[in-house]
Amino acid sequence: MVNNVFKAVLISLLFWFSAAGYAQEAEVIASVDKNPIIQSEPFTLTVTINDDINESAWNAEQQLRDFRILNVRSSRRTSVINGVTTRTTSFIVNLQAPSTPGIVRIPPIQIGSARSNAIELTILDAAASVDELEQRPAFIRTSLESKRVYVQQQFKLVSRLYLSANLHSGNLIAPNLPDAEVVQFGKDEESYEIINGKRYQVFQRTYLITPQRSGDLKLEGPVFEGQITRDSSRSVFSAIATTQPVSAVAVPTSITVLPRPADWNGHWLPSELVSVSVERANPEQPIEVGQPITLTYRITAIGVSTEQLPTLSFDDFDGASVYPESPEFGSTTRNGRVIAQRSQTIAVIPRQPGEFTVPEVKVEWFNTRLGQAQLSSSEPITLDVSPSSQPVTPAPIVEKPASEQSGVADEPASQPETLHQSDKTLYFYLAAVFAALWLITLSLWAWWWLRRSTAPVTGVDNKKHDTTAASWGHLQKVALENDANATDLALRKWAQEKFQLPMFDLFELAQHLNHQPLSSQIDHLQRCRFSGAGATWLEGKALIRALKAAQKQRQSSKSNKGGLSPLYPN
Repeated sequence: MVNNVFKAVLISLLFWFSAAGYAQEAEVIASVDKNPIIQSEPFTLTVTINDDINESAWNAEQQLRDFRILNVRSSRRTSVINGVTTRTTSFIVNLQAPSTPGIVRIPPIQIGSARSNAIELTILDAAASVDELEQRPAFIRTSLESKRVYVQQQFKLVSRLYLSANLHSGNLIAPNLPDAEVVQFGKDEESYEIINGKRYQVFQRTYLITPQRSGDLKLEGPVFEGQITRDSSRSVFSAIATTQPVSAVAVPTSITVLPRPADWNGHWLPSELVSVSVERANPEQPIEVGQPITLTYRITAIGVSTEQLPTLSFDDFDGASVYPESPEFGSTTRNGRVIAQRSQTIAVIPRQPGEFTVPEVKVEWFNTRLGQAQLSSSEPITLDVSPSSQPVTPAPIVEKPASEQSGVADEPASQPETLHQSDKTLYFYLAAVFAALWLITLSLWAWWWLRRSTAPVTGVDNKKHDTTAASWGHLQKVALENDANATDLALRKWAQEKFQLPMFDLFELAQHLNHQPLSSQIDHLQRCRFSGAGATWLEGKALIRALKAAQKQRQSSKSNKGGLSPLYPN
């Protein structure tokens, strides 16, 4: 009895040791999902080892250098049958076939000390194997708008994905062209189509391609990777494993990208049509000196992006200043074409009355249909400017000081010769009375002034000085607050009171003082006021400093003219 038990235990141990030894013998198996393969077509390589290993145990990039690896994923499986535990690890590698037809070889896959079998693949020519390609559960057809384009000319590629079953999930990789911008255009379209009696689900996607260099280039078509729902009517477990992985690639296409003409100068704008227009805001409103006129210029081009539209330059011209705002961009589609537009608003401020013309704006572009340069321009705008209707502050009238008066009020400048002697006597007594009253008032005021020990001297000149000082104080306040509009108004008022200038335009002050830093500050103030919400004026302190320097320079110039030699002669 004991011997029988011992024999049973010994047999069991031998069985388990032999099973363990068998499990330690690793085996690697490699397989592909299709063979032959169309050139550049994606396919799946599955590598399975009967062991539970880590993902880092196999380096796919090192052993598959001759193929383009799209992605790698792994999975593990454990099963127990009749008390025997089996573990396997699978690596699923999505590869893209070489672009050259012929025979290629996947070398043996080595994981640890185990090696798989080698696989020979037949790569078919895509152009000669369209029928073979369309027998796949998924294939792609493409169509190009043109195979001969200019550098930076935008063209369309339409991709149509055909699936023999309903799509479960997937990803469509955009086409690839060296040194080119590729973007999706519009939304995907879904439809159904019957080919040779077989029904396909069709997904259409359009791409806009803009090549950035010239030459004969190869356009790699879109690549699809996904899963379709397969027929599971025969399966008892219809809700399990009802999808099938599929992949497809479009046939590559050769295109010719022409360079820009050798004699081309300036901004390169290849397009089918370009137009330039201008619109004036409130065209019925009368125009006055110093009042801004708002003009909006628009460049519209077909078949280009907004980034390709040129920058418009606006310079001051005789009799007016120009202040451009920040440009605005927009794009739309019409009849399947991309239309890009750039809007530029400017403020034109006339400096003098009369008639003047805002010149036309020209844009040179290259017509891709005709293969030649063309010129588009806006219409010139003629404006009639009238003098400003704003009231002009007159120069104050300076009265004669009391020391120059003879103690009586001045008589009228002219008197009719027919005045009677009695009238003259009456006027004399009235003048004497008023003069006496004035002297009494002056005496009282002098007594009050002496008592208060204050310095101000009465007179219109001092009133003028006080008013100018108040204006200067207000100007400093709003300028230091960087309030552009309030500073403009305060500067005009101060210049009117200080220098008796009409001040239709701030540049009158700059010309009067003839000080370059002040001119620059005034120009910057005006540009910030009329250049849209994007420009912020922060130079109030610098403007006040320039004003002080300009007045100091003007005072120094007057002193030099009076006979004093300059402190630092040139």
